[in-house]
Amino acid sequence: MVELVIDPVSRLEGHHGVKLEVEGGKVVKAKALATMFRGFERIVIGRDPRDAPILLQRICGVCHNDHRLVSLMAIENAAGVKIPEAGLLLRNIIASLQFVFDHPVWAYALTGPDYCDAIHKTGLVRFDPITGAGVKEAVAAQRRLHQAMAYIGGKVPHIMTPLPGGVSLEINGDIISKLVSIVEDVKKWAIGVGVGKTALEHTADIAGYIIDDVTSKLNAGKPVEPPKDPEIGRGLYDLVSLILVMANMGLKDMGERDPVMLAYGFLEDYDGNRYFPPGFFNGEKFEKFDEKNISEDVTHSFYVDDAGGSYVGDEDTRKLKPAYGKVGAYTWAKAPRYKGVPAEVGPLPRMVAKGFRDGWELGDPLNLRKDLAGGRTASNALARNIARIQEELLLIDYLENALLQLAEHVGKKTWTEYEIPESASGVGLREAPRGALGHWVRIKSKKIDNYQVIAPTTWNVSPTDGNGNMGPLEEALIGTPVENMESPWDVIRVIHSFDLCLACTVHVFDGKKWAKIQI
Repeated sequence: MVELVIDPVSRLEGHHGVKLEVEGGKVVKAKALATMFRGFERIVIGRDPRDAPILLQRICGVCHNDHRLVSLMAIENAAGVKIPEAGLLLRNIIASLQFVFDHPVWAYALTGPDYCDAIHKTGLVRFDPITGAGVKEAVAAQRRLHQAMAYIGGKVPHIMTPLPGGVSLEINGDIISKLVSIVEDVKKWAIGVGVGKTALEHTADIAGYIIDDVTSKLNAGKPVEPPKDPEIGRGLYDLVSLILVMANMGLKDMGERDPVMLAYGFLEDYDGNRYFPPGFFNGEKFEKFDEKNISEDVTHSFYVDDAGGSYVGDEDTRKLKPAYGKVGAYTWAKAPRYKGVPAEVGPLPRMVAKGFRDGWELGDPLNLRKDLAGGRTASNALARNIARIQEELLLIDYLENALLQLAEHVGKKTWTEYEIPESASGVGLREAPRGALGHWVRIKSKKIDNYQVIAPTTWNVSPTDGNGNMGPLEEALIGTPVENMESPWDVIRVIHSFDLCLACTVHVFDGKKWAKIQI
């Protein structure tokens, strides 16, 4: 038995490590380490509820939009406020812009080097982190999407226009034309067509050609670069080539875990219908989601033993006291559980939920997971990566349709009056790019009396709980091949398939007073 520690794990947001035991060339035991303490919930206690979205969006500099929007949902839920349809549409556009921006960041910057030609001689020259043309093009596209976010949100990061009761932006023809122009340009690069033909339709038309072209170049040992045909989206070509290389490397047989998955759903319209549905897949059937089933365990977390609760909404944040050095503890992350079991969150659970509700032509576009990753509901490294790419296609189409709807709301009210309740509780639940995000608030005497946040990565990177159930990442790492202890690339590939964001999971660290943090 040999111990392998990777700390920090690079190319993810925040500070993460893993402590593994390796025997017979495979991981046999895994501990996921979140190495810093988060205190944002403590910061907002005693403050005006309207401060919460402003402060809590700074939990993360990447998914800042998501924390602001879900915090707004929580305090509006507590106050019984329903925002106008025009304001809801703007919020959904902000959310989908965030997703369309974020997934390529994962592909090109965070996981791309795991498969690039410069390191691994795969032919994927466009993913080379220093010289890759695909990386440079993606950065240019992402900058354009940030411009769109700034037009609608006031600035980026940490947008300003979404506020309690709606959005402080007036919809007019100028803002519509700017947004549509940017999205059309990015779509042409990503997919090969502009407004008018859906990303799914065009992908279905040209996917076969791309697969044949990439396969022939891989077999011939040539650099995998797209042809100069403008209808072959350069982004799409890159992502198809990435999937094929992942499949050739055997990722279907890595990062496997029981397919227990959770999705909160998001992109809700004015009638309450959500584009991505909520639900819990228990490994055999898809169940209705009930947030009252969410609890947190701290058996192996650096907190006093009563910092967890039977239901997260009933937890008292004041009890969240650090206990660094607690016997058996090894992480600052808590262990969220649904019905007492660890649930994976992220693009794969969202796509599985959509498949059960809307059919697998949307839940597994082009049958990629069915044909390449062991099944539509299989949970492994390849399935997670494919689902993220499939979701990008759906969200490009959703974003385009939402922008076209803006013309119907020119000049309409985008906000409504918001009154702070004297005493109330509220919950905000939605999806961030990396998975299910929840905020819980309790208001007393018009001030925040309690606040809880469970970020997506807290689910995925959670430690083993008091019943011996490993967290999703820990479970997925068991059995991962380790051929070279000095370069355990397969371990890194499994970790990156979850696209972790430890910035959202843990935050504050005092090197002199690690066990005595006061906030």
